[in-house]
Amino acid sequence: MTRITDIKLTPINTPRTSGVICGHVIVELFTDDPNLIGVGEMSDFQHLPRYHIDVAGLESVLRELLVGSNILEINRIAALLEESFPQAGYIYDKSRSIKCGVDIALWDVASKSLGVRLVDLLGGQVQDGVPIAYPIFRQQHPDDIDYSLGVVEQQLQAGQSCFRVYVGRNLDLDERFLREARERFGDRITLKSLDFSNLLAPKDAARFATRVRDVGFDLVESPARSADIRGLLEARSLIEEPVSEHVYSNDWALELIKHRAVDAFNVSVIAIGGITPVRRVFAIAEAAGVPCILGTTQELSIGTAAAVHVAAATDAVSLPSDPVGPLLYETDVVAEPVSYESGVLKLPDGWGLGIDIDQERLAQATGSLSWTHTSARGAADRIRLS
Repeated sequence: MTRITDIKLTPINTPRTSGVICGHVIVELFTDDPNLIGVGEMSDFQHLPRYHIDVAGLESVLRELLVGSNILEINRIAALLEESFPQAGYIYDKSRSIKCGVDIALWDVASKSLGVRLVDLLGGQVQDGVPIAYPIFRQQHPDDIDYSLGVVEQQLQAGQSCFRVYVGRNLDLDERFLREARERFGDRITLKSLDFSNLLAPKDAARFATRVRDVGFDLVESPARSADIRGLLEARSLIEEPVSEHVYSNDWALELIKHRAVDAFNVSVIAIGGITPVRRVFAIAEAAGVPCILGTTQELSIGTAAAVHVAAATDAVSLPSDPVGPLLYETDVVAEPVSYESGVLKLPDGWGLGIDIDQERLAQATGSLSWTHTSARGAADRIRLS
């Protein structure tokens, strides 16, 4: 019986290609077998509300909760974590990231101890990888359009042809980008979704979707205010394309199904709080016949590897998905990042996650989490820094 002997949390900062700096916490779970260490990731704390966790204090609390636990008691530990860090009912509350980082590390060390890949411990591989949609962030200024068109061109050259387009701050600029992208690239690109991110009232979102329908897109995401069932129902009645929404709890998933408020779930490992709870949401979706998108907060390679292992072990994820963090960051902390081939996020090889920390890279990225030079709008929209 292998038991946890210690936990280490390392705060890091990684720049995106846009210039925004995102803070994460890398988790290392140590056991009474010195060769058996689990790794996890508390991903992208640069979300509202605008505060950070006390990393040293959290490490002390987690040490008290976890040391002495059997590494295979994942369900018991998940329940303990939920009791200590309850879901706040908001997609970006800090508790979900805390639980997620620990839960990933537990699954990693458990599967390593058994000499299997994580996907095998989850029941076995049913998909080879996950087709992804590259994000195009909101057009804030006229010069953003040329920049975003350049991003599309660059990604096409790299074999990526499916895109998710954030809209909702400046609809005129959003329309200009969409039309110029379709005119320039034609059928070489697929627009998976218009992502409104809960910024608009349903009538406004529906009006814009109708206005640009001729451009061609597959679905509309979050076309109502956050947690607004009535708004989603109104939007769905007005929008011809399928509607998707983020799912951040079992209760919210059941509400969406009860009211038939959406056509698809956007489900991310981090928004739910880890691998253990996300499997329940996928089971709910499968039982209700609701297809899923694998969502993201744009994790580094550890968090992205966890996501693709979970997705590869279920048929619930059947739509082009969102985890492209390793393509957006300029640095990572692993020896070998996850890989993408022709627009598909590939399943890593090796036991556990198949991802190893590079201690030198980790040390180079280490630094206190900070909101310095980051505005609320910048956190919400990932504004490109010049």
